[in-house]
Amino acid sequence: MSDVVSSFPTAWLTYHQVSERLGLRTSGAAAARARRAKWPKRTRNDTLEVEVCVPAEVLAVGPSKARERPQPPDNAGDSAQATAEAVAAAVAPLRSIIETLSDELNAARAASDALRDQLAAARTEAAEFKGRSTAIEAALGQAMAERRDLRQQVDHVRREYQSIQERIVQAQAETLDERRRRHGTEDLMARLKHELNDLQQASERRRWWHWR
Repeated sequence: MSDVVSSFPTAWLTYHQVSERLGLRTSGAAAARARRAKWPKRTRNDTLEVEVCVPAEVLAVGPSKARERPQPPDNAGDSAQATAEAVAAAVAPLRSIIETLSDELNAARAASDALRDQLAAARTEAAEFKGRSTAIEAALGQAMAERRDLRQQVDHVRREYQSIQERIVQAQAETLDERRRRHGTEDLMARLKHELNDLQQASERRRWWHWR
């Protein structure tokens, strides 16, 4: 805050600044002076210091004239209250700092809890992924085993088919040979029949010539 400006009737000063401007001995005396005069007070947002609104006419008196003014003696109650106010004014920044640190600690704890929850969720997701991966690997292994079995079955069927084809070719060759043998037998039988007929006819001719 700036000091008193001529165009403003009042100025906001801390107890320490009041004691310096008015020539008082301590900040407690300045706090007692402000309390007796019922000067408005406030707490700064940046430094958390207590300030009082000092009228311009009081500041115009100056330190030397302010010391010449007779000060009424403070009684024990006023002194205790002034001391309490001074202590409160001194402790207020610490309390604010403590509250700020407490808020930061609570925020850090909340962030830690959130990170712990995220870690637990990540671990659960990792476990589920591992389970799915294991199941997929097992299914893949089973599929590969079935594929090997199917390939073996296909190879076996191919060998059987090849064997059947070979047997068919062999049977066809044997059938052809059998057909050739049968034709040869039929030709042989036809020749034998023809020769038998020739013999019978020759025999009948001889008998006919003999009886003649």
